[in-house]
Amino acid sequence: MRPGSSRKGISADKISAVRIETSADAVFDGKTHWHDNEQILVMVSGICKLILDGKEIEAHAGEMVFFPAGSRHAAIGTGPEGCVYYEIFAPARPDQLPGWVGSPVLKFD
Repeated sequence: MRPGSSRKGISADKISAVRIETSADAVFDGKTHWHDNEQILVMVSGICKLILDGKEIEAHAGEMVFFPAGSRHAAIGTGPEGCVYYEIFAPARPDQLPGWVGSPVLKFD
């Protein structure tokens, strides 16, 4: 987890979700990653700046962004007020829950 962000997650057998709050001064490394899970980002408030398969986009409150399995993506910044969003994964990503000791699912470029 990056400095300036906090997470709360839940996971079942086939789907998981994480609520992320990110302050405007959060630190982003810009490194893209990928995984075998499909992912949907649901914006609650603010702006989240993203890279998705080499394209920079901004997600605004009320919008959703779909990340296909295997897509290269990263959060790279926020708007001036920070942001709050949900990430929904299928299949589930229990690796985002506190105490996870299994294998990582993220792969980095």
